[in-house]
Amino acid sequence: MSFRPLEAGDLPLLADWLARPHVKKWWREAADLAAVAVAYGPLIDGSEPTESFIAVSDGRPIGFVQRYRLDDNPEWQQAVAVGVGQIVGAGIDYLIGDETMTGRRLGRRMVSGFVDESWTRYPDVSAIVVAVQQDNDASWRALEGAGFRREWGGMLDTDDPSDQGPSYLYVKRRPES
Repeated sequence: MSFRPLEAGDLPLLADWLARPHVKKWWREAADLAAVAVAYGPLIDGSEPTESFIAVSDGRPIGFVQRYRLDDNPEWQQAVAVGVGQIVGAGIDYLIGDETMTGRRLGRRMVSGFVDESWTRYPDVSAIVVAVQQDNDASWRALEGAGFRREWGGMLDTDDPSDQGPSYLYVKRRPES
């Protein structure tokens, strides 16, 4: 599994993935190309601090993953602090775009590999936090398979439509050297 930075040429693929029912159920945002360009263009050009990537397996794009420092997202940092406290942390979001690629443990491999790269990218970060809808069992199974621990469950105080409803917070602490 490898990760390459999201590029403008990837936006039609990302829009297609975001429109697919198995993704749209959890990633609740506009999936038309114009909306995706507006939402993800700042990540591509670097005007937003979130870093976004296409996950590639066996030479084939299979998913999308992004990471961000909690410090760069104060409202989100406050929302997750209810379950994990104030930490020097990062967050990730991810999806498998092609439904035929789900159920193959690729999510677990994608999350695990991306977390490993994130420790290097953010050497001062002590933990990575992920919010997942409680009924998205495939996602939280992937997190648990990648070494995350469930640390909290409840309703997050956020305006993000993808985080509406009962959530779990999963945390993976930086491994000790």
